[in-house]
Amino acid sequence: MYALKLSQIPIEYFNANLYHYKRNSDNEAVYERLKPHLENIVASIDKGTNFFFYGGATGTGKTFHGAMVLNHFIYKTCVTSRMDFETPLGLFVSYPEWVDTLRLRYRGEDDENRQFEHIKQVPLLLLDDVGAGKLSDYAREQTYMLLNHRCNNRLSTIITSNYGLNELSLADMLGSRSVSRISKNVVGGELSGTDRRLEAW
Repeated sequence: MYALKLSQIPIEYFNANLYHYKRNSDNEAVYERLKPHLENIVASIDKGTNFFFYGGATGTGKTFHGAMVLNHFIYKTCVTSRMDFETPLGLFVSYPEWVDTLRLRYRGEDDENRQFEHIKQVPLLLLDDVGAGKLSDYAREQTYMLLNHRCNNRLSTIITSNYGLNELSLADMLGSRSVSRISKNVVGGELSGTDRRLEAW
């Protein structure tokens, strides 16, 4: 539980795991692609595997799937190795909120610069709701710097978005350079169906 709190996973997603996962026709194809990576999650993350969950409809389980991968990695790492209780194994970052804080980084505030370096280096990063809101050129460039660093250092990133990669690659979204980094060693896929927030997982 402490490892999950350290990774800033919202309480809503503490139980996003295989035990609470309901397979159905809307997520079966994504689950089958995920399965071998979940079975060997630590090795998969060590290889720099990226995860991308997208779909235009609300509540189709994009954040649940991303948090499930993050939680599973944290659990397996805690079981197989010793945690230092200071350094998070992963981080859950709301992309719109992170983008909003970038204006502080632009002004050179030290706390935001340290946070940016922290996000760059964490073993597994979940960027939730990428593409939400209007992006400034500065936010777009900072996103590229983040993804480029993680790609070059084989650090795995989980992306959830309402948009597919083709849409995110547009110039007024993330742009093709960032999407190229997301696309390297990527697994996941499109999630569809009804709003699962209106029903129990």
